[in-house]
Amino acid sequence: MKVVVTGAAGKVGRWTVRTLLEAGHDVIATDRKLREESESKKFIQAELRDYGQVCQLLAGCDAVVHLGNIPTDVRNTSQAIFENNMLVNFNILEACKDLKIPKVVWASSETVLGYPFVAEDLSYLPVDEEHPSIVKSSYAMAKRLTEILSEMFHKLANTQIVALRFANMYEPDEYEKIPIMHWSEEGQRDVQKKNAWAYCDVRDAARACLLAIEKDNLGFDIFHITAPDTIFPETSQELVDKFFPDVSLKRPVEGHETLMAIDKARKVLGYEPRYTWRNVLNSDGKTKALPEDQLALLNTDI
Repeated sequence: MKVVVTGAAGKVGRWTVRTLLEAGHDVIATDRKLREESESKKFIQAELRDYGQVCQLLAGCDAVVHLGNIPTDVRNTSQAIFENNMLVNFNILEACKDLKIPKVVWASSETVLGYPFVAEDLSYLPVDEEHPSIVKSSYAMAKRLTEILSEMFHKLANTQIVALRFANMYEPDEYEKIPIMHWSEEGQRDVQKKNAWAYCDVRDAARACLLAIEKDNLGFDIFHITAPDTIFPETSQELVDKFFPDVSLKRPVEGHETLMAIDKARKVLGYEPRYTWRNVLNSDGKTKALPEDQLALLNTDI
């Protein structure tokens, strides 16, 4: 399958390109950054805000994995994030309709669920795809509006469009930062309650993109994509009892399972996250021996 990956120089994009190549797909990578940031030998530097460039980029492809957005951060204004991301997302969906590209997978976000989470906004835990959306930022608004646009474009063009709600992305060599950033008092011990302690390994995110591209007959759909567990050593029930005691549980939670439910992705896509900080760190924060396959992409060869 000929697949275009936008945002190919980004954190998730680099691993997605690699995963698709390893699965035997013909990958065209694109970003505003230079080719050296991508594993694909077919790299096109493109401006996705320009509809003409988007059409030239996507012409002849079988599928698109769209990861090319400005991430939510402190380096861009709310207006810049919204203006860029909405225009880029619209151009991708419009071009796929006009060019009759049958499959689109794109990166949505857990922020559409109400980041930062507060008890008054949570209808229940674990949060699933049926949970109401409560938008609190321009970044989240662009993601939620693109989910709505995706449903519209699916109906207009009968295109398979899948939105993957990723959460708090980690590369393999970033896990050692977790104890200082999140577990210690200095690291604001409860800060991760803002997204119910959800996180995701970039390799699992890339695998989810592959599964969604290779799956047929999905129509328009949304899936939560996270690690299998939370980012804290405590059990999930202990976290709920401490930080969200008044929020009801939609179903019992077991052990350290993620509180951003991935049941639907498991059932429909066959998604089964393989990576967790618990493979890298002990519960006291000390580092375990790191296997060869868990080194960062920059330190491995393809």
